[in-house]
Amino acid sequence: MRSRHGHNAAVRSGELATSPTGAGSGQDTASWPLPPLTSSVRPARRLAGEQLEHWGFGHHRDTAELLVSELVTNAVRHGDGQIHLTMCAQDDRLRFEVDDEAPGSVPKIRPAGDNDEGGRGLHLVGLLSSRWGVTPTATGKIVWFELQTRRPPQDNETTT
Repeated sequence: MRSRHGHNAAVRSGELATSPTGAGSGQDTASWPLPPLTSSVRPARRLAGEQLEHWGFGHHRDTAELLVSELVTNAVRHGDGQIHLTMCAQDDRLRFEVDDEAPGSVPKIRPAGDNDEGGRGLHLVGLLSSRWGVTPTATGKIVWFELQTRRPPQDNETTT
């Protein structure tokens, strides 16, 4: 399994990541490999949603699941090779990354007609995320989005 972040807690498919960087570190990361098949979309949604619940960010579940499914679908349709879903919870944001091994296929927002069945995924990503983008890698690309949030206080923390 690849490590994308300095504090990556890579987990096997179906497992949830605990707080790998220790209490108070402000960052948790989880990553899962996904086969480049349309059947990967459902487990990607489930893994993202369950991980958010586990981290205490369940209020972002619906939006995150929708946007993760859009990025995984694009990676399956337009990407190549193994796909990885990576999530990172930091103090003020959640970051979701989907990477594949197709360096030349950079996703772009395209106009979708009223009768088009596809072409609206990146529009949704742009509307519902706080920011998104594409990062080229040596072997492909990472398409990512972020959701602004605040980490809920821990049991041993006080709020003012």
